Amino acid sequence: MDIAKLLSNLENILKKGPEDDARHRLEELDLDPNILKVLTEYETHRLEENIRLGANIYEVTAGFNLETFDKDLSDINSTISTFGEVITTLPTSGASPDVGIEFRLIIGTKEDYSYVSSLLSSNRVKVKEMRYERKKEKKIKGEEREEAEAQTEDLPSSVKSLSMTVRVNINRLDKLLNIVGELLLNKAIISHISKDLRNMQGLTDTAIELEKAARALDKKLNELQEGLTEVRMVPISSLFDRLTRMIRKLSRESGKIIDIRIFGEDTELDRLMVEEIADPLMHIIRNAIDHGIESQEERIKAGKKEIGTIKLSAMQKGNHVVIEVEDDGSGIDFKKVKEKAVEKGLIGANTPFTEKEAIDLLFTPGFSTSKTVTEISGRGVGLDVVRKNLVKLNGIIDIETEVKKGTKFMLTLPITLMILKALIVQVGSEIYALPINSVSESMRITSRDIQTVERREVIKLRERTLPILRLDEAFEMKSRRGSNEKVYVVVVGSGSRRIGFVVDSLLGQQEIVIKSIGKALSSIRGIAGATELGSRKTILVLDVGVLIEEAIEGYKGKEERITSLA
Repeated sequence: MDIAKLLSNLENILKKGPEDDARHRLEELDLDPNILKVLTEYETHRLEENIRLGANIYEVTAGFNLETFDKDLSDINSTISTFGEVITTLPTSGASPDVGIEFRLIIGTKEDYSYVSSLLSSNRVKVKEMRYERKKEKKIKGEEREEAEAQTEDLPSSVKSLSMTVRVNINRLDKLLNIVGELLLNKAIISHISKDLRNMQGLTDTAIELEKAARALDKKLNELQEGLTEVRMVPISSLFDRLTRMIRKLSRESGKIIDIRIFGEDTELDRLMVEEIADPLMHIIRNAIDHGIESQEERIKAGKKEIGTIKLSAMQKGNHVVIEVEDDGSGIDFKKVKEKAVEKGLIGANTPFTEKEAIDLLFTPGFSTSKTVTEISGRGVGLDVVRKNLVKLNGIIDIETEVKKGTKFMLTLPITLMILKALIVQVGSEIYALPINSVSESMRITSRDIQTVERREVIKLRERTLPILRLDEAFEMKSRRGSNEKVYVVVVGSGSRRIGFVVDSLLGQQEIVIKSIGKALSSIRGIAGATELGSRKTILVLDVGVLIEEAIEGYKGKEERITSLA
């Protein structure tokens, strides 16, 4: 056996890599190039992985009746899962009127054509094998096999397994991220110690070196944190696919023709966030189909196209992802909203009523302008459920609407909940942390900028009235500020609501790890937990959602009233 030649061959294999070889054979696959273009990154990866493992690739074309295609497609997927993998499912444009709707499935399996065809083929299902050039394997026998196996045992384990994909339980990733958070806290402590050492005679050089080491540690920890976060990210396309199927189903049930438009499906979001946001989005879409999109007759009468449109889009903005659901339906009629509010006794008949207040009313539990409830819109379940779910995710919802034009729901979500950066603020002698995900901006104002409207303090923010909450009063602390002294206002949001927190100072941002404050204090509203600063001082982390609820709805409960924990 020529060892030099063997090493040379191994070197070439390692340089080339299994992915390159699979990608090359993917290009030779007897598959429509247009299909390859629309595959997501994950679907392309699964196709390459099946090819790398030498699986047979088949194109399954199936036609269904519109009334039963959901169940029929699910049955085919279940059958395929018993012997292979469904890599992608794509609708086609070639369905005949008698078929209704047609899908193309690309599957990978070790089974041969006759076996797959016997299980799937029918008058409405056709199976076609996608051919590609497989790697030729040299067969060895007897002593040659034993010799080859002995040499394989001597090879490094990295050569034995060239697969680049591993499955990791997401809870393990959570634990790793929590450990990184603890390390970041320790880094902050080291930085604080180095600053103290600078003031000590003879230790300046040591302090400088310690600070350099802390900065290098901070850089590497941030890289580790970003890497672990990226592992949790998935394209939002999987969620959009589910929503698309739901829209088609509800379209049939309602008798309305709806065109679905998708944008930004490759935008990535934390996997757990994708699961949690599914229900709120489904509820918004149900409302859009039931209350927003008009019937064909109504649309034609209004001078619109017979086909309604629902647009789903996602885009990344900094550390947030914005998901939009937009329809071209009838829009929200604020006159009807006011009439319903007066009927329910929420406002007086002569009470001034702005569009902003009308939108806020839509999130009131049990509020609906519909005279009847239907299965499509969720049997009367209101938008308050949507807001509650968003509050749990530190998200914000905004609505833009125009009568007879349509409505747009905009959901702003943090990319992940695992990394928690906080804005550190000072109120009187106390220091608090505000989750940065809930903070939109901050400004400095004087007492002259504060106005009183209906016994509530507000400020003007870009032609919009913003209610404010003085945190020193909320926590029953004595104010040390003069009447004309400047203060900071931190604008925060939760669900559909925004408010300004009045604080004395902004002390900067810091990565934090929230710790439980124990059962004895868990009932206190407005406190999410506690954290430790680099100075080893323990401070409270504020619950923005609860504080906004307290301020806007005027919570008066004595036992659970927010009090200072100083």
